[in-house]
Amino acid sequence: DRQRPTSFSVNGFGNVKISHLREYQAHLLQQAFDMKMRIVSYWKIVLRRIVDNLALYLQLSVKYLVNTQFHKEIVAEMVDPEGGGGVERLLEESPLIAIKRDKLKNSIKVLKESKDAVAAIVDQNSG
Repeated sequence: DRQRPTSFSVNGFGNVKISHLREYQAHLLQQAFDMKMRIVSYWKIVLRRIVDNLALYLQLSVKYLVNTQFHKEIVAEMVDPEGGGGVERLLEESPLIAIKRDKLKNSIKVLKESKDAVAAIVDQNSG
């Protein structure tokens, strides 16, 4: 009995003691091994599901927090007459946009004048 190994190295499990298993019958050992392998496989699936469900729960919690708590704070900040002024800030026109709008108005004015001048020239030539 001293020549038989007391432990066995199994990939993924490490060093497994086997000396106490010699007192059991082979078919019981085979059943125990099969059960252990099924439990290990099932446990890996369970762990993966737990991690996935935890991630989904955290995502749902963040969405709920944003939709309930932050929504109230954002709305309060936007319509607060004392310190917020968020709506007024949103409605203000930036100086760059105002300059572009003025340039476009001038371009439209020049185009209308050009159209009228071309129409007058066409009328003179046709009439």
